[in-house]
Order: sequence, then C-alpha cells, then structure tokens
Amino acid sequence: MHIFRDENGIRLVVSHQLGHYAVHFANYAPEQEFVNYELSRDKHGRYHLTIEKSNLRELAQPAFQKELVFGDLGDSLNPVEGVTLMLI
Repeated sequence: MHIFRDENGIRLVVSHQLGHYAVHFANYAPEQEFVNYELSRDKHGRYHLTIEKSNLRELAQPAFQKELVFGDLGDSLNPVEGVTLMLI
C-alpha cells in the first residue's frame, strides 16, 4: 500500500497481494501514520479490503468500518469524499 496526499485528499494504492499487512508511512514524523489491513479474494474473483486498524483520520469514518469490495485489478473506490482507494 502506498499513500499519496494532495489538495483533493488522500489516495491509497493497494497492491493485489493477498493477506494481512501492517503499513507504516512517514517514519520521520512524530506520529507515524499506519494502516493495518487484510486483502482477500472471493470465489467470484472480487477483492475484499478490510481496514483493521489505522491512525489516519480520513479512515476513521464509518464507511471504512466495513469491507470494501473491488471488482478487479485497476478498480478504484471513493467511499467518502477526499479518499480514493485504488487496486493495482
């Protein structure tokens, strides 16, 4: 997972590697940003992203408390304004 910030909000780019991950950003920052997540795939080929824990304020919203489903590689989701998730 990679995170990009700009004037439009944040973009989280998620690799299609399945499993549980703990990603840390901005090692130099006093409050290190992190996202713990799981990516799984169902029998129909859809990817399911579950945000397990994060200190990103943008991900504290209710839309991220449930599973997010990508149809295929290259899909993007915009569950709330200012946050875009992309699967590569």
